[in-house]
Amino acid sequence: MKYASNTDIGLVRKLNEDYHMNYITDDFSLLVVCDGMGGHKAGEVASKKAVETVVNFVKENENEKDYERILTEAIELANDEVFNDSENNSEHRNMGTTIVACLIHDDNAIVANVGDSRLYLYRDEELKQITVDHSLVNDLLSSGTITEEEAVDFAQKNVITRSLGIQDNVDVDIFNIKLVNGDLILMCTDGLTSQLENEDIVDIIKEESDLDQIIKNLIDEANDIEGIDNITITLYLFEGENYDR
Repeated sequence: MKYASNTDIGLVRKLNEDYHMNYITDDFSLLVVCDGMGGHKAGEVASKKAVETVVNFVKENENEKDYERILTEAIELANDEVFNDSENNSEHRNMGTTIVACLIHDDNAIVANVGDSRLYLYRDEELKQITVDHSLVNDLLSSGTITEEEAVDFAQKNVITRSLGIQDNVDVDIFNIKLVNGDLILMCTDGLTSQLENEDIVDIIKEESDLDQIIKNLIDEANDIEGIDNITITLYLFEGENYDR
């Protein structure tokens, strides 16, 4: 097992409202990435509060073995924390955040998301999006209202239909993956995916074996294009006993 994370403010934003954290134990690995939104510095508050709430809840319940329930409850608690802060602090009013989290134990990966921060699985030189975006453009794509080509330049591309902290309850999507030797998990905020297509990401991953360098190359490429948003990336390489990348 190898993992790496990094975040970058990009070239346009004055504040980095992304936040991430990894919690690694002998029994499991927890990876969390959030992309905050809101008024002055409120997005930064929301994303940090959500990540820390999830990690702390899992820590407090790490002796439990129902990892899917623990992860779901952790995100629901994070929603409560962000929502209550927003309701009780005028400076944080209407703040919220996306979240994507992954809890890996043995060869199982439990993935949870709310919003449009994503988790991908890279296997056999193919990149597959596991999470489903909670966004207006994805809803229109799914219903056939717009085409893939129309989605590229869709005017409301950044409109999110589900996020943490906006309402007093939240629906959390859960996905389960059976990992095999050499699988690479990529988690990111939309600062990356708004700039790079899947094939661009694959090309960059194929060029390098060092996870930190892959992340640097991905961030550099996104910034070279426009760098219009904060970019946060976490990579996790699942290695077996006799696996050599």
